[in-house]
Amino acid sequence: MCFFLTITPGSDTALVLRSAIDGNRTLLVATISGICLGLLVHATLSSVGLSAILQTSPHLYSALKIAGAAYLIYLGGKALYESYLANATTLGAGDGAALPVKKSAVSEFRTGLMTNILNPKVAVFYVTFLSQFINPQENIFLQSILLSGGHILMSIVWLMLIGVFVGYFKPQLEKPQVRRVIETITAIALIGFGLRLAF
Repeated sequence: MCFFLTITPGSDTALVLRSAIDGNRTLLVATISGICLGLLVHATLSSVGLSAILQTSPHLYSALKIAGAAYLIYLGGKALYESYLANATTLGAGDGAALPVKKSAVSEFRTGLMTNILNPKVAVFYVTFLSQFINPQENIFLQSILLSGGHILMSIVWLMLIGVFVGYFKPQLEKPQVRRVIETITAIALIGFGLRLAF
């Protein structure tokens, strides 16, 4: 079940694709590190029982859900704007080369981290699903950490595979027309995930 949850396309996949398009391994690693640290935060909170509050407090869950949705929509809108800005700069330069907006490893790490921290579904998943495989007679905290750690490890491997796979097509992705199309699709996907989370 963890495997299918991991490979299901979502906001994490969209963020990794966005970083991998640049063909910059540093940005890719930073994004994945942020995503997985966000998972670790929820896993730790779940292990000590704090995430259970999200299941018993509808108002807190709704507030976190709205914040997460707003952040994803913001990221999608920002990506669309940056893609349009790069396109306008390219047309103004008249040289036919794409001029993407500069990104930093710190900003990509922060984006991946905040996207998962503000996603209450991750917390609910760790509380409801992983708890089914915990033996109450054994060390609950240790079991929870090990189970969630397995999910995080799968996420790291899967997201890295996606990034490396996309990297093989770097020459094609560097073409201005292809790059704009992919960036636009990724941005719309982020907005869509945000709207789905909100509603």
